Formats: sequence, C-alpha cells, structure tokens
Amino acid sequence: MSMSPYKRRGSFIRNFWIYRRLVGAAIVLGLVLWFMISNNAAVKIIFPFGLGKLDSTTGVVILISAACGSVVTFLIMTILQAFKRYERNGTNRSEPEGRSYQMDEDRPPADYAAKATEGLKHGG
Repeated sequence: MSMSPYKRRGSFIRNFWIYRRLVGAAIVLGLVLWFMISNNAAVKIIFPFGLGKLDSTTGVVILISAACGSVVTFLIMTILQAFKRYERNGTNRSEPEGRSYQMDEDRPPADYAAKATEGLKHGG
C-alpha cells in the first residue's frame, strides 16, 4: 500500500464546486431577504384609475418594481428580436447598405482550386 505524494482535494472544496449554482442562489436569496428586512418602512400604494390600493414595505415594493421592469425588458427584447428575424427572413426586404449576401463578382469560381495549375506538383 503506497502513499501518493499528491494530496487529494478536500471533499468540501469538491462539493462547493459541484453545488456552486445552488450556493450562489442561496447567497442571492439571502441578500434579497436582508434587503427586504432592512427596508421595512410602511408605504401605501394607490394604483391609477381606481385599480386598487396596497399596503406594503419599501423593500417589497422595490423588489416588485425591479421584477416588473425585468419582465417588461424581456418582453420588449423578445419583440425586437422577432421583428429583426422577420426582416431578415422576409421576401420583400431591401438589403441594408454595406451587407451583400451574394458572391462578389471578383471572387474565383467554386472549382478554382481543382483547376489551378500552380502550387505543388503531384506525381513527381
């Protein structure tokens, strides 16, 4: 039974690396909880057009506002990407300046390499 001169990593480091996303999520959720607890001033929100009233704390209101902003940003980016994809794949589109999807006329033909005589000689 020979002892290896190399030390194995400890199981704590290996487990931390395996569960790094779970640990990261726990840290983020802990920071969110701390943010909600530290911002606990009472606020009253009155929605426009008589849609309702809400009594909450500033931490909760800020987090809900941030979540709503993220959802709206996601929806806008999705719509913009769909429009770009539609423009790119559309049949009645004009090509943007500086972008040509056709082969340039000054390029050699596709079988140029097979017909070329310069370069290495075969067989001899």
